[in-house]
Amino acid sequence: MGRSFAVSSLPVLDITAKCLEELLAWHQVHHPQWSAQWQPLYELRDRLHQRAWHIVVLGQVSRGKSALLNALYGEAIFPVGAIHGTTQWPRTVRWHCQDQIVDLTDTPGLDEVAGSDRESMTWRAVEMADLVLFVTQDSLTRVEDEARDRLDTLRIPYKLICTKADLYPPMAKGIAVSSTTGQGIPELRQLLQQWLQQEAPQARALRILHQASQVEQNLGAALGRQDTSAWSWLTAQMVGSLLLPGGFFDVVLAIISTLAYIRKACQAYAVPFPLPAFGGLSQFVLLWYAAIYLSSWQGLTFGSELWGVNTNVVLQGGVIFWGYQQIRRRLAPYLQQGYQWGQYGPQRLLQQLSQTRANVTASG
Repeated sequence: MGRSFAVSSLPVLDITAKCLEELLAWHQVHHPQWSAQWQPLYELRDRLHQRAWHIVVLGQVSRGKSALLNALYGEAIFPVGAIHGTTQWPRTVRWHCQDQIVDLTDTPGLDEVAGSDRESMTWRAVEMADLVLFVTQDSLTRVEDEARDRLDTLRIPYKLICTKADLYPPMAKGIAVSSTTGQGIPELRQLLQQWLQQEAPQARALRILHQASQVEQNLGAALGRQDTSAWSWLTAQMVGSLLLPGGFFDVVLAIISTLAYIRKACQAYAVPFPLPAFGGLSQFVLLWYAAIYLSSWQGLTFGSELWGVNTNVVLQGGVIFWGYQQIRRRLAPYLQQGYQWGQYGPQRLLQQLSQTRANVTASG
């Protein structure tokens, strides 16, 4: 997996680039037949290396989104009007914010009369954003609350902008501006400049790592729907336990079959073996081996004359079946996360970046 590294010693965008390169190289070798599942990693790599930062404005109709962008840009480049929903599709212009290059994107309103097509276009643009300017007025509506929840779910950073400050009282939260009078526009421009210089690289990296993590989970889920290997190993152990003479041999068979099953499962999902979380799983497996051994004791046989069956066989079969079910359940969260646990795995990097950010915050 390569040499060790410290997150703080490398630029965050370089670390993210290494992550995407690692994932693409891994899947090209191990999952060529599932390329449709991991193709989005190429798009993420392209976005990571874009020179321009992408800022998208979001909000309901007639909230002053286009007027806000015009005020930031310093020129009436986005159309505005009194009619409902002047902006009918996303439109992007290039903006030079001091030494930073920014693509400003205007979007249709969240409650457009044209229906879901325009809203879908809006969210497609938002999902490509490094930062969202979430435009509202004096209070959040139900539609705006739902949109903010969706931004949180997608882990897209946003700034709450209260427009028309000359007409409405300011909200407790948010940046109050007026595109008509110019109130708050210089402060907002300065805030964006600061964000671009200090926070934009990490925001883009975190966003792309979260999306790469979702790609891995989708691939793992697709592989999981095809995985039926546990049942063949379960059948083999059931048959072997019937034929073997005692509990010691049953346990030896269980050790061989479970390790072989776990290794085979890792190969099927093309994730590293042994498991990083194998320590926790091994504790359960050892207890399960003990249960298999105890269930083979003749002293545990009861009621065989009454029921006409060998209750040792039934009990041991139940223990083996239960154990495999538990192993599958405990393996699934690891396997179906995809290839995330290597040195440059998305989840591992996210954890380290979050820890680094927490340490910086605490020391600051």
